[in-house]
Amino acid sequence: MPLLIFRDNFVDRLRGSIRDNLRRYRAKDAWIDDIQGGLAASIQTTVEPASKLQLRHPDGDDLKDLENAILVHGALSSLTPVQARDPRLWACLTHVECWSYMRARWGIERFGGDASKTERFVLSRYFIARNESRALLRNGMARLWWYGYLTHDANRKNPYELTGVLLSTLDITQQILERSLGRVPQVNSGFLEFLLRNKKELIGPGDDKRVKVRHLAKHLNLVGGVTLLDCLGKSEVLEVLDHEFDRIQKRPELLAPAS
Repeated sequence: MPLLIFRDNFVDRLRGSIRDNLRRYRAKDAWIDDIQGGLAASIQTTVEPASKLQLRHPDGDDLKDLENAILVHGALSSLTPVQARDPRLWACLTHVECWSYMRARWGIERFGGDASKTERFVLSRYFIARNESRALLRNGMARLWWYGYLTHDANRKNPYELTGVLLSTLDITQQILERSLGRVPQVNSGFLEFLLRNKKELIGPGDDKRVKVRHLAKHLNLVGGVTLLDCLGKSEVLEVLDHEFDRIQKRPELLAPAS
């Protein structure tokens, strides 16, 4: 079945009535049909998902983000980056087809009775709040597709190997995607490849690893201020990181303390 997206005016209406609908965001079942008022809320696209979006729910501390990123990107691999920036698409998926997952992963009960915090949370996780890349990485469904898109490498034995590196720790995810380097494909993949090659020293829990990763991400971003990141090839990224990593291994006093 072709993918559905909400109509522009319906997204605007839904986004403008978050506070009035807060009780609905606690409901077990999707409720969009209840508020349509006989009007068509969605339209059909030409995109045909490769598989059903049957996302895995979190299990305790295991949030299943990696499994779901692979599932969402695989199912919607035919999306173009332009299509994947469409707020209508992600609002429809969060409120309809993937409602059960959203309730399990991004339930609003965590805020108790604080209506203002709850409203801001719904805006960022169930909608695309602003026209910027960071907002895409906060939406509960868009983030999964973009994780896969930014790291998928068909030339690897496991095409989602670098996706696993990206999502191995929250700090690695943030350091890459919240900096300029995360928006340049060859730099992004080069950084993740470097982490994978040095996973014993850089991937996993511990302040020492976190400080090193932050330092390397900051260093690469600074290099981009002198030599545009877009001009660096993957081999050049690896060379820059190799040189800096060797330097801080020899002189650990260069590392800033964890914050």
